[in-house]
Amino acid sequence: MNDPERVLVVGTGPAAAAAAVVLSEAGQEPLLLEAGSASAGLGLTARVRGLTLAKFRPSLARRSDLTMTGDLNAELFEELAPGGLSNHWACAVPRFSKDDFADAKRAGVEYDWPLGYAELAPWYDRVEPLLHIAGAVSAVPSLPAGRFQDRWSLAPEWEAVEREVSATGRDLLAMPYAYGSETILTRSATAFNAYTRLIKPMSQRGSLSVRFDTRVESLEWSSSERRVIAVVGRCTRTGARLRIPCRAVVLAAGAVNSAQILLESTSVDFPEGLGNRHGVLGRYLHDHPLAKIVVDLGRRVSLAPASYVTRSSLDRSEPLYAAACMQWNSASHMARTLLSGHPGQTSRLGFSLFGTMIPTREDRIAIDRRRARSNARSPLLFALHHPRRAVRELERARDELLTVLERARWAPRLKVFHVEVPGNSVHYGGTCRMHESPQFRRGGCIFPRAWRHQRRRRRFSGLHDGS
Repeated sequence: MNDPERVLVVGTGPAAAAAAVVLSEAGQEPLLLEAGSASAGLGLTARVRGLTLAKFRPSLARRSDLTMTGDLNAELFEELAPGGLSNHWACAVPRFSKDDFADAKRAGVEYDWPLGYAELAPWYDRVEPLLHIAGAVSAVPSLPAGRFQDRWSLAPEWEAVEREVSATGRDLLAMPYAYGSETILTRSATAFNAYTRLIKPMSQRGSLSVRFDTRVESLEWSSSERRVIAVVGRCTRTGARLRIPCRAVVLAAGAVNSAQILLESTSVDFPEGLGNRHGVLGRYLHDHPLAKIVVDLGRRVSLAPASYVTRSSLDRSEPLYAAACMQWNSASHMARTLLSGHPGQTSRLGFSLFGTMIPTREDRIAIDRRRARSNARSPLLFALHHPRRAVRELERARDELLTVLERARWAPRLKVFHVEVPGNSVHYGGTCRMHESPQFRRGGCIFPRAWRHQRRRRRFSGLHDGS
């Protein structure tokens, strides 16, 4: 496995799986490095035509080696197992939209992206067929149509709600879900776990290899070759030190662990961490502000497919502050409809209200040099908070949702409204920034130099310092 000409991929989550697919199609046989065990229990999911009948989900671990420097109630979860956090997601797969990029641009240069929706769309087109998505027939400005395997629409009774939603500057449609309408029995806690759905089958076909129990701690940078030449880590079973040479590496270990690996990858060229020329690596950490709402109705409505109330239009919201409403569908909800004698019909709806926030330099992860290493990795300084403005946006989404349901004559009664602590939605991002300006990005970016054809194979030439 220690082939210096091999491309390494760190992680087995969705980003790693996508990288593995692209590399395999290019004639490579990447080696994926996974910190978790091959025998890790990933759970079980049983669904019939998109309706979840049974689910077993292993508990999600909170990282404990943290010194909190922001909101003391903030949480940081991780899953060191095949598939990573894809074993703990709802499988909702809405695309970014042109509005998302326009929203960032109007927020100011600090938040502008170096690309737009037009550059991102071809990659959606390439990856979405792998997810077996069921999605809405129509498209709206804040949710473009994707490459769906199946099309679905909300039940007719939702038409009255749709009319009222449009008056608030939002849209209503069925949420796109991976494996959304299929009948499945899979040994994972979700319908789509990146490892079980993509990586494991590719491994069985010989398109790639996976090395388990391998926790990557840093990347070895060569000043003479101007590229990463090896990864350094540790076997989680034996504690043995590992050095795995490579031609190139794709770092896809999640927003927190990827940033930590880069921060630990110090050298003469990068004394503050690989690519960290401007001191922003690990900063601008963010997570969706999240609230849960449960509403009792004066009537029964169809439970599936799940509804999605989009964020407010840009002319009705402040830059980078908005919230959308995503309906829950779970095995327990379906069980209650069966016990009530009305299969698939419910008089109680639950929604997750997902908000956005403006990330700051103060929201970050950093190596805590004052504390001793724990479990062969350095402890972290962790700062994450949700601005009060973000919480108010969740409250506004709640109020507008209740008003819409009332005007549609569904007679809503609020049963539960709870705002979660920062980090609870487990959608961490921002620590390895893409940005148009060097002032706000992780400088000295590491990226592919070129692809070239040789003997009918596409060959990866390596990673180098883009500064």
